[in-house]
Amino acid sequence: MIQLPVFKGVGGEDPEQFWFVLTLVWNTQQVTDDNIKKAILVSALRDRVLTWYMKYSSINPMAGIVDIHIELTKEFS
Repeated sequence: MIQLPVFKGVGGEDPEQFWFVLTLVWNTQQVTDDNIKKAILVSALRDRVLTWYMKYSSINPMAGIVDIHIELTKEFS
């Protein structure tokens, strides 16, 4: 089992590096379904970024992985 990095959104982390590792996990596990990708993503979020994601996903329930990536990067870069 691959250990995901935890992303807290506290300012010292690079969202692009986090997303790169997340993409590697999805590719290695051959995950293609966006809903499964979202579930894996949420399991790696903690603290401030988890709160952000919960708010974002409630306002944008149909957002795809690409949209989430763009908005997460904007928010935490």
